[in-house]
Amino acid sequence: MVGADAIVVDLASIPADDGAEAMRDEIAAWLKTYSDPLVANKAFARWVRIKPLDGPLWREDLMAVMKGAPDGVILPKTGGPQQVRQLASELYEIEQKLGLKHNSTKIMPQIGETPHAALTLSELTQDPQPRLTGFTWNAQGLAERLGAKRTQDENGRWTDVMRHVRANVILLAKSMGVTPIETPTIDPADEERGGIDARAAREDGFTGMCATHPRQVAAINDSFSLSSSERAEADAMINLFAAEKAAMAAAKEVKEPEVPVEDAAQSQLQKLRAIG
Repeated sequence: MVGADAIVVDLASIPADDGAEAMRDEIAAWLKTYSDPLVANKAFARWVRIKPLDGPLWREDLMAVMKGAPDGVILPKTGGPQQVRQLASELYEIEQKLGLKHNSTKIMPQIGETPHAALTLSELTQDPQPRLTGFTWNAQGLAERLGAKRTQDENGRWTDVMRHVRANVILLAKSMGVTPIETPTIDPADEERGGIDARAAREDGFTGMCATHPRQVAAINDSFSLSSSERAEADAMINLFAAEKAAMAAAKEVKEPEVPVEDAAQSQLQKLRAIG
């Protein structure tokens, strides 16, 4: 549709009135329609962002839209591992009821959005769930909960609290073998700032970045694309390992080349093909 790897439908827009059922049905129908890559210009993952678990109607919303079998669920204002477990348990029951493949619906917690949650982020490592696919954060939401007037200083650097949460998103994700996703640039009209933020996100170790408007997608894709030198380096590593394996096979040696390095090269090329 817009070149994004995933589209997220925010269920916070579903009203708590008589119009809720119709909107839930529309979202489920959209999820079903775009589950077929032939319908879309480019295949993309279909995610939903539910309401916080400490609020009303999140369960009713989730049950209804799961009829469209979304690829994943973003859990906002995650308070700790107990909420991830709660959502995982709920998804297990729904998948069974709807005949969906077990653990097919992934979870991405949006973390550090309250002062308490920001101080207890390490607790998320205590109970890793098989559905867990990554972590993301919400700079604007955190600022609102803090009563802060800004998220970045006049030079575009994150303020201290923002840096704390942002760094922990990367560290948690890397330590648990999942994906760290950067918060979106707050003003979608500021394309220059969006490009700067996206380049910084990739250089700092994020695997991807959220967008709140289609105009932000191109800059994000450009920033996370492999450069010609990176592609050449990945190609060279793949060729080197292929030659080494062939030589080993000919000599009937059993020792394999270092898999992590080869996997990294393969990952680089797969990332380029996915974007291109």
